[in-house]
Amino acid sequence: MLQKNLRFIGNLLIVSVLSVIIVNISSLPVYIYLITANWFTLLVSFSLYAVIIVFLYNIYKTTAELRQFDFRPWRTRLNKRALLLMVIGAVIIVALAFGYAKLTAVWHITESGNERALDLLLRKNPVAMTLDAVIFGPIAEELSFRGFFFSYVLSDQYQYLDREYQAATIVINGLLFGYLHSGNSLVPLAYYTLFGMVLGTIYLLSKHDIRVNSVTHMLANLGILWLVPS
Repeated sequence: MLQKNLRFIGNLLIVSVLSVIIVNISSLPVYIYLITANWFTLLVSFSLYAVIIVFLYNIYKTTAELRQFDFRPWRTRLNKRALLLMVIGAVIIVALAFGYAKLTAVWHITESGNERALDLLLRKNPVAMTLDAVIFGPIAEELSFRGFFFSYVLSDQYQYLDREYQAATIVINGLLFGYLHSGNSLVPLAYYTLFGMVLGTIYLLSKHDIRVNSVTHMLANLGILWLVPS
């Protein structure tokens, strides 16, 4: 059991470092927005996003195959359960966002650096950043945070069938997601960690269907942009 746990912890540490590197690479298009905003940079950014998403999917697919992790290919048909999970997951995340917005307003909590940067970009480039937040960003993040992360950590049969290992992976994955979105600000960290944990749970409940996660994340971000007061 000790050897089993040590290997699991080792996998978590390795994939956490790799995920941070991959997420930073997948954020390159956003840095282009920061330099200047025009039709040319917009075309370059979204073209780069498309290349990055294909790259991330291949990393996810290769990792899953090498580590014998069951996953759903893009072309398999979505069933009613998958559609229900998308809606439920998005509703829960939007509800969390409402609670977070209320809490920050009542307690006068300062926005995290990530949120301030996103608000500034949304004001400067609303179309580009809406596309980023609702389409490209969620797909890239789910491929790296959920697809690659879970397929690396829960590769062995005894691990992804064991609820304790699943729960630990969801929590650590959520904390990493939360930290990268909020830094060390406590309330934003708690909000984004729960956000990530919901998506991690959806991924396992959907039997590792990254499409369900991607759409859930898209719907959640769209709902937050439209419905949650900033």
